[in-house]
Amino acid sequence: MFKIVLDTNVLIDALKDKSSHTWQILEWQKMGEVECFASYKILGEYKLIIEREVASEKDRRELENFISDVNVIEVRHRVQVIEYDPEDDKFVNLALSANADFIVSSDRHLLDVEEYEGIKMVDPDEFYFLMKGEKDPNGRGEWAELFGNLFQ
Repeated sequence: MFKIVLDTNVLIDALKDKSSHTWQILEWQKMGEVECFASYKILGEYKLIIEREVASEKDRRELENFISDVNVIEVRHRVQVIEYDPEDDKFVNLALSANADFIVSSDRHLLDVEEYEGIKMVDPDEFYFLMKGEKDPNGRGEWAELFGNLFQ
């Protein structure tokens, strides 16, 4: 089972489309297929997002249920990795403290780092395809196979 840290933007994105890869990550947490971690600070951000962004009572309950299943831990690391947005270091420090495998984010500042101390920084689509065991998240190989040398 993968240990993951979800950037707050993943929750926001999940609300937009419940058939999205982003929403599926929340479902995997609920089903026990991934283990999500948060710090007290990030948990506060999650709750603030629910308060500010979620109008539907049903959506609010679903996200509150997700949050109640997240492992909240004390952050023991204080590294500075994200040069252009140091505020994002909180996700790296949490991931280090949780011994996480992935930080799942849509934030370019995190994604540009790609990996730190064995922690991979991936967007929700890439994480979805990793969980599914698929190696071609963009489908380029499939398109090339379908159309052969037509476009070469």
